[in-house]
Amino acid sequence: MSENKTGKYLKYAVGEILLVVIGILIALQINNWNEKRKDKIIENQILEEMLVSLKSDKATFKMLEKRLMDKDSAIQKILDLREQGELPFGKSFGGLMGIARQKIVFSYDRSPYESLVSLGINKISNKELIIVINKYYTQNLPRSVKFMESIEEQYLPKFEKAQEEAIKRGVLKKLFVKRGGETKWSILYQTNPNRLLEDDDYYQSMIDQFQYMENSLGRLRNLIRHNAKLIELLEKNKRRIK
Repeated sequence: MSENKTGKYLKYAVGEILLVVIGILIALQINNWNEKRKDKIIENQILEEMLVSLKSDKATFKMLEKRLMDKDSAIQKILDLREQGELPFGKSFGGLMGIARQKIVFSYDRSPYESLVSLGINKISNKELIIVINKYYTQNLPRSVKFMESIEEQYLPKFEKAQEEAIKRGVLKKLFVKRGGETKWSILYQTNPNRLLEDDDYYQSMIDQFQYMENSLGRLRNLIRHNAKLIELLEKNKRRIK
């Protein structure tokens, strides 16, 4: 009789222990599920921010591409005019010179990638996406920025120096105009067309500028392609998880 009671107590105790263990396992499973769900929500939010950021960068890159093309076209027209031995007076030439002188400032938004790295980029379930994101932000963008900055450092100082020397020689005239409440100068026209036609140093700087435009355009267009590829993958991933 006593052995039967002991057996029942043991079975009861084992059953209680199993229930506790099962309860703990279920709680852990629920907790893990909640954590994964939270991580997924955060991941999706960051990827959505990245998608918005990339589209904004794309618009910026396309704007820069247009500026580079305009600059390239203006310089080409100036060089063609010199080859023809004839330069226009007044604002038409001043307009070309203004476009040719424009500086190109390259910028992009890196914050969504930094947020993703902080979260843990390997938590992204789409492994192809991880590879493309990493390559874009650690290789494509930095290399493009470095390339364009190095090209700018190589050619722009030469052009600006040649321009200042041309002003000193009286080939170009510097006019002061007000822009946005500030006083900034712009070269609006040539004061001596014949001397400008004969100014080899200045036109060599224009040729250097033209080469700079060609190199920068090539690099920028390559970056735009990488940007478009990443946008496509993010949009595809977004549709998949809906």
